Amino acid sequence: MRKKWIGMLLSFLLLSGSITPSVYAVSINDRTNTSQESTSQTNETTATSSKAPLTESTNPTTEETSGPTENSAENSSKDIPVDEVHFPDQNFRQLLIEMMEENHSNVLSDELLATTELDLSGKNIKSLDGIEYFKQLKKLEVQDNELEQVDVSALSELTYLDVSKNKLPTIDLSMNDHLTYFNGKEQLINAEASKVDREWVINQDNLKPELDKIDINSTNWEYNGSVFTTMEPSALNYSYQVEFSKKTILEETSNRSLDITVEVKFLEQNSVESIIPKEEKIKMSQGETKQLEYSLVPENAKIEQPVWTSSNDQIVSVDENGTVTAIEPGEATISLSETEKVLGSFKVIVNKVYDESTSESTDLTENDDKDDTSKSFARISNSPTVSYQTHVKNIGWQTNQTNGSAAGTTGRNLWMEAIRITTLGTGVSGDIEYSSHVKNIGWQNYVKNGETSGTTGQVLQMEAIRIRLTGELAQNYDVYYRTHVANFGWLGWAKNGEDAGTAGYVYQMEGIQIQLVRKNQGNIITGNAFFQKNVNHPTVSYQTFVKDQGWQGIRSNGEMSGTTNQNRWIEAMRMQVTNTSLTGNIEYSSHVKNIGWMNFVSNNNISGTTDRYAQSEAIRIRLTGQLSQFYNVYYRVHAANFGWLGWAKNGADAGSSGFVYQLEAIEVRLVPKGQSSPGGGVPFYNRNTLADPMINYQAHLRNVGWQATKRNGETSGTTGQSSRVEAMRINVSNTPLPGAIEYSTHVQNIGWQGYVRNNDLAGTTGRALHVEAIRIRLTGQLNQFYDVYYRVHSANFGWLDWARNDQYAGTTNLNFPMEAIQVMLVRKGAPAPGPTTTPYQTSINHLFVMGHGAGDPGASYNGINERDFTRNELMPYLQKWTSQLKRNRITYYDTNADMFQDSRRMQGAYTISNSFSSVTEFHLDAGAIGISTGGHVIAHRNGNSYTTQNYAIANVIRTHVGLWGSVQNTGGINLRSDLLNLNVLHSRGIPYRLAELGFITNTRDVENIRRNMDQIAKGIVEGVTGERL
Repeated sequence: MRKKWIGMLLSFLLLSGSITPSVYAVSINDRTNTSQESTSQTNETTATSSKAPLTESTNPTTEETSGPTENSAENSSKDIPVDEVHFPDQNFRQLLIEMMEENHSNVLSDELLATTELDLSGKNIKSLDGIEYFKQLKKLEVQDNELEQVDVSALSELTYLDVSKNKLPTIDLSMNDHLTYFNGKEQLINAEASKVDREWVINQDNLKPELDKIDINSTNWEYNGSVFTTMEPSALNYSYQVEFSKKTILEETSNRSLDITVEVKFLEQNSVESIIPKEEKIKMSQGETKQLEYSLVPENAKIEQPVWTSSNDQIVSVDENGTVTAIEPGEATISLSETEKVLGSFKVIVNKVYDESTSESTDLTENDDKDDTSKSFARISNSPTVSYQTHVKNIGWQTNQTNGSAAGTTGRNLWMEAIRITTLGTGVSGDIEYSSHVKNIGWQNYVKNGETSGTTGQVLQMEAIRIRLTGELAQNYDVYYRTHVANFGWLGWAKNGEDAGTAGYVYQMEGIQIQLVRKNQGNIITGNAFFQKNVNHPTVSYQTFVKDQGWQGIRSNGEMSGTTNQNRWIEAMRMQVTNTSLTGNIEYSSHVKNIGWMNFVSNNNISGTTDRYAQSEAIRIRLTGQLSQFYNVYYRVHAANFGWLGWAKNGADAGSSGFVYQLEAIEVRLVPKGQSSPGGGVPFYNRNTLADPMINYQAHLRNVGWQATKRNGETSGTTGQSSRVEAMRINVSNTPLPGAIEYSTHVQNIGWQGYVRNNDLAGTTGRALHVEAIRIRLTGQLNQFYDVYYRVHSANFGWLDWARNDQYAGTTNLNFPMEAIQVMLVRKGAPAPGPTTTPYQTSINHLFVMGHGAGDPGASYNGINERDFTRNELMPYLQKWTSQLKRNRITYYDTNADMFQDSRRMQGAYTISNSFSSVTEFHLDAGAIGISTGGHVIAHRNGNSYTTQNYAIANVIRTHVGLWGSVQNTGGINLRSDLLNLNVLHSRGIPYRLAELGFITNTRDVENIRRNMDQIAKGIVEGVTGERL
């Protein structure tokens, strides 16, 4: 009677209105508790509350459908607008707008702020900024997006969080006391590895997790808390242990870490073709020293044995590091060579220095050279000496350098750890004081006159420095200094206590130059000596001229300009860089239909056409001057038919050629040198080089050996000969698309083996063990453009249906050998090569369970109860159709027992055989009498629950009874994790579903079930087994 009274009460409350729904040198480019299952599980209930008592009811309840809480009013008073300030991500913002009613004028409503569940999965969201306003959220699903960070610290009520399939390197959940479920699987991060000496090194900001929180799963990689290193190129996978609140009790199925895959691009060093001097003509004064700077062609090349020579050592000398010293007035040429090849040269002009009685220099004026880092300065004949000594990683204390000579190293990835500075021969009183900014420490106190600043023996890098004078020394002299920093190279000059170096980037100081100059005698121009992350970052802004729309509004710093999914092409664009003191420009060139590549333009000039209705198809963008020293420009385009392509960089082509595919949108970003790229992928496709890949596969048969290679859907193996496949090799050829094919086999007496790739052997040879099943998947751009389909010929079953993209194909637990296989690559969106319903069989045994039983009749109404209805009326029809099965067998749970009560005694679901490939339990629902209607299928929220079988049963219910209103948009599937049998069988890896056929409290539902019982039973049996009867 319990369900009957509940149903009557629900009817009264619903009719009375009491229930309310809720809702990024030398060479410039050298640079826990387990879940307490017995207390957290409720039984077979359709209620949404996770705090329901452990009862037998399968009825919906109203505990979580009460009106908005008092916090709703608090949120409402804030009048939070849905705009770029509060919700900067365009896709997130648009989703909220679509959820709002028209009369809210894009301000968050009380109802929306009171939302307890948000499903934002698969929406291409890059930022969750603004989620903090939804303080009543209990469930947040943001899987399959582009998120690089997630902050949910403000969501104190959160119990369920799914962030899988994003780009998260870390996450902090220490403030979420009520969290019970977390999914952090499949984080994918792009990285570049450079070769330093004999090691490959990843050194980028978003891959510097706490050392004590990671477990590296790749054998060749090591991590020291700052950089990842490996001796040979290989995949990088690691787990990041998430910090949870001490009050958190997680479900057994929850993750406790982020599983991270790093797609590494290994940047091989090329032979140097030439150098591009930063200054081809350099003016210096006698006694001055200067570090020569240049860029390499190509960019990722390395000079293994640099040789510096001067055409006249009496005028200008040069050391092994490219530091030149001006000796006598005149001209000389400095050349850089490798072996016998001259790579480039610098012309150096030395001006005469006048003594103190001479008022001004006749050669060197402030306007001779505008480059900040190449300004020369006049040495005074009786000037004092500044001496400095650096302590360098793996070297220790170096010899003293003086008066502008370079101390430290460049191009060797060795950081400065400490420094000592003194002055000599000043003739006046006063000190030289200096302070270092050290990694993990910050700014240290000032020390002076040869004392050590920084650290030794702690392997901590210096990142910045301040130097100042005191007393009479400060009154008569200025101290100038500049630093060589990893990724940036030589920065500009700082003066008299100003910061020099970087902050926030974790970029090591590698070299330093220091000068003392008499007051009002110096000619060094200061500026661009110190860079702080996210401060004074240059702004790149751009505009697109779009078909039928004209010039769009200005976009900046990675925002999208253009359109998508509107078939409107970009005809022209213009861009510029502002908000910077750095010299240089942004230059860009468009590839236009019927014209080709146009000349580069810059500084907001138009590239493309605005009066010819001609589409742009590709673009190149590059930086010049100091902008190119300190920043990379990244850009990607949205091309017709391709969608968003990968990120291009520094003048590389982005778009396509030969396809006549229009550009529709673009994003542009400036990223500091050394910081990670916004993403990977292929930025440009040439139709002349892009062809459909060829998939090649080879089977090893018992008593036969390796067969000939088969391709593109051909049969490898045999049929009708009882031959057994023992091993497989698969590879993809004839494609420029990056990526691989990976595959894993299930082998007799072994089970599932680890994945191998690109023609490696999967399975065994020489051991007489047959393969039973296989799974195959693509990676990288191959996976973006193609699906891999495959099917196997299995003993006793014959050809099974087609599997796709890492699905299982074949059998397990049956000892049925795989006899043949066919594999095909199909373009995304194209139809499958054949049926896909049943590619895989684990058992021919299925278990049917009639709900309730023994002393529990279940829900009752109008003289009917669940126990008797399922056993006496439904079960005979099920048995009729199960008797006609040929490949499957269905077993019925003891009808005199109640599996739920058995499970509570640690029997039931805990003890049924693993040979069952699925368990299906049948119930009737109870709700508002005469109002609640329709059925649904309950499956586990953390499993592979959207299966063909579950949908098939739901479709049978839809056809003959109708679906319950709450599952209309899910195809009849209701995902839960609060049922005892559901959780036990999920933990054991046995698929389980609970079918609510309809409402026992609705006479129309009962009549429909009875009238269509035969077809319902047939449809259920066919849906579970995949056999057509």
